[in-house]
Amino acid sequence: MSQIALILSGGGARGAYQAGVVQGIYEVLKSASIPMRIDHFSGVSAGAINASYLASLWEDKEIALKNLVDLWSQLKSSDIYYTDAISLGKIGLKWVSDLSLGGATGTSKEGRALLDTEPLKHLLHSRLDMHKIGVNLDKNLFRSLIITAVDYYDSTAVSFIQTNKEFKPWRKQRRVSEEAKIIVDHVLGSSAIPLLFPPRPIENRFFGDGCVRNSHPCAPSIYLGAQKLLVIGVKSRANKGYSKDTNSMGHPPSVARVVNLLMNAVLLDNVEHDIERLIRMNQIVTQVDNSQNLSYKKLDFVFISPSRDIGALASKHISKVPRIIRYLIKGLGSLEDANELVSYLLFESPFCSELIEMGFQDALDAKEKIIALFRDDKNQIST
Repeated sequence: MSQIALILSGGGARGAYQAGVVQGIYEVLKSASIPMRIDHFSGVSAGAINASYLASLWEDKEIALKNLVDLWSQLKSSDIYYTDAISLGKIGLKWVSDLSLGGATGTSKEGRALLDTEPLKHLLHSRLDMHKIGVNLDKNLFRSLIITAVDYYDSTAVSFIQTNKEFKPWRKQRRVSEEAKIIVDHVLGSSAIPLLFPPRPIENRFFGDGCVRNSHPCAPSIYLGAQKLLVIGVKSRANKGYSKDTNSMGHPPSVARVVNLLMNAVLLDNVEHDIERLIRMNQIVTQVDNSQNLSYKKLDFVFISPSRDIGALASKHISKVPRIIRYLIKGLGSLEDANELVSYLLFESPFCSELIEMGFQDALDAKEKIIALFRDDKNQIST
């Protein structure tokens, strides 16, 4: 029986979309009387939170999915990072001191990020029972949990793997694997968006967002034996970008627009590029004569991504962003210019609930492809 991997990309608050998609997939399969079997959970950034959460509760899939949706739908920004003026003021003063006086006095250890995510640490410790991951592995409910984070010391994307099966470790260009008993620190490190969230220590190393340097997000699951991939992205498939504003033509982009571009390039584009590679490789394998004994095999996959522009959706909920955060973002440009950045930080129930609903519907719209994938259909499934 083909091994199936669930691959979850990152994107801050956009992770709520993944919760809706996974719940929709479960309902699609349930209606077709097909069990939702996942052999490998792989996550980066917000996807690391979702993957770990599901792996820890996978003994009862329906409860696992319900709890994940409840977690995202009840969130507040203050559950993820401090939003009060005093905490943010202290961070701001440290940054000002480091940038203006750091050459003379040295930089402070605290000035490593714009936001303090200590609340996220408390949330994960209270909601994630990491011990159950090992228990569920021993029960053979799945084969592996993969959490990828970037090592700030050597700029390597490290895929931490918890499994009770033997596997061959890999060391590629800027990509390595490490067997580990995954704990909350791994999840925090993988979800630490550069500059916004502080790096997290694991033993004597510091790690950041797993999307950075993760040029092949599907690869770890494939190396571990997955033959079918269920990939959930968080970037709009329409990819319309910014609508042309004739009033701004001829003017340089605001800092907010530049930040949007960089954030999307670093955090969101890799999974789409990997899907394009999968399509090309499947085409090559199909066209080449089997007698040539290629070492490559065709991989069936389903790729689900938002049917609507999440940045535009975030603009509708901009008033829900904590006031002090709105004030700081306005320093970069208009809030409309910063809608992509806002979508990463908008951990508020109305926005996350709308993402969940979109994800659920997008899964229902992919019903036929999902059923074909889980029915062990030998035909290629792709989007």
